[in-house]
Amino acid sequence: MQEDRCIQGLVRIPKAVRRGVLTIGNFDGVHVGHRHILQMVRSIADAEDIPAVAMTFEPPPERILHPQSPSKRILPHRRKVRRLLEGGVDYVVVVPTDEMLLSMAPDEFIDRVIVKSLHPRHIIEGENFFFGLARSGNVNTLRQAGDTQGFTVKVLDPSRIELSGEGLSRVSSTLIRRLIAEGRVADAAMCLKNEFALYGKVVKGAGQGRTLDFPTVNLDCGEQIIPADGVYAARASLAGSTFRAAVSIGDKPTLGPAPRTVEAFLIDAQGDFYDQEIELSFVRKLRDQAQFDSAEMLREQIAKDVERVREIIE
Repeated sequence: MQEDRCIQGLVRIPKAVRRGVLTIGNFDGVHVGHRHILQMVRSIADAEDIPAVAMTFEPPPERILHPQSPSKRILPHRRKVRRLLEGGVDYVVVVPTDEMLLSMAPDEFIDRVIVKSLHPRHIIEGENFFFGLARSGNVNTLRQAGDTQGFTVKVLDPSRIELSGEGLSRVSSTLIRRLIAEGRVADAAMCLKNEFALYGKVVKGAGQGRTLDFPTVNLDCGEQIIPADGVYAARASLAGSTFRAAVSIGDKPTLGPAPRTVEAFLIDAQGDFYDQEIELSFVRKLRDQAQFDSAEMLREQIAKDVERVREIIE
């Protein structure tokens, strides 16, 4: 079970989690670069018959360090843990982030967080791994400590992907957030090896979709990053079913002004779905938001959008 494989905190680490292969990071999105590291962790763990372990932090350190302007999440925490486990590790250790943790010098972090808690045989990281106070520790710091603390360090090259108009780009959570914020959900999906998805609860909206004959579900997205304003083809999973969805993001320029919302018309669905959990997976951006001269013109455009979604998503 996932709960048995997710270790909360460092106080009581089961023996089965110690002396294994460890990777440490925020892992937001669990993108192709992270997956490359997870595959190496799994390979070494299998070869030596030892546990494969990922250590991550909650909340993300940036939310403590920059509380006024933290980065939005690509994945909610629970989904990230699930992706890490699906990516090949046996256990995920979640370290609570606080001021004490963030004030540790690199050597103290290695002694107290890594060695005392997990005593790994091997650590696998990307070349841009930093840790400790002011991110002053790096992979060379780890290597030097490993010589005396009894672990090896393997550093993997970053994963790169060809993006239209940008050439070969290093995959990172920062890059993926930018792509999503620009509405480039198909490019983000290439970096994630999964469609970007919003997860949340269906909340009550203004009910304007019903007046246009296209009732929508409204999504509370929590701390997740939201794609750029526009209309998207997507898949919606909720109530045990999956539907094609035409998703509108924006402030409803024709019927507004209104707060920025994420609303989805679920094709061939019945019911209101209030308070139910929903997963909204983005396939392609169809068009930008536009202001129409009348509600009837908007209704006609929505009908065209819905037909395009039917064509795009079988």
